[in-house]
Amino acid sequence: MRQLLSIIAGLSTAFLIIVMANMIREGLYPTPDDLDFSDKNKVEAWFATLPPKSFIITAIGYALAAFSSGFISSLVSGINRFIFGLISVSVVFVTGVIFLFTYNYPTWFVISDIVAMAILGFIGVILGGSRYNS
Repeated sequence: MRQLLSIIAGLSTAFLIIVMANMIREGLYPTPDDLDFSDKNKVEAWFATLPPKSFIITAIGYALAAFSSGFISSLVSGINRFIFGLISVSVVFVTGVIFLFTYNYPTWFVISDIVAMAILGFIGVILGGSRYNS
């Protein structure tokens, strides 16, 4: 039961971090009201007008979400810490990759976001799993 709760805690934290990062990005660079996300051409035209800072905010959010998810899940689960941390990071990673390939984001952003999620997620699992229970 503790392992399931560790995954839920890690994913909940990751979800909140992603929502907060998107709220910050939306506050700084709001989405136009008339933008239709089903029209790929309009979305690509809007992406072209966005500065790189807006993409960096999103990448930082996903990277921190992967880190915190792995850290919290591996820290909270009592046994098999690395396995449960990796499960949690994998869910965040796959969700992030699906998000990245749903829309046509710039290539530099897709590559940097995937690398940042993978590296920080792994670091979070290692740091959380290396804690000693007394």
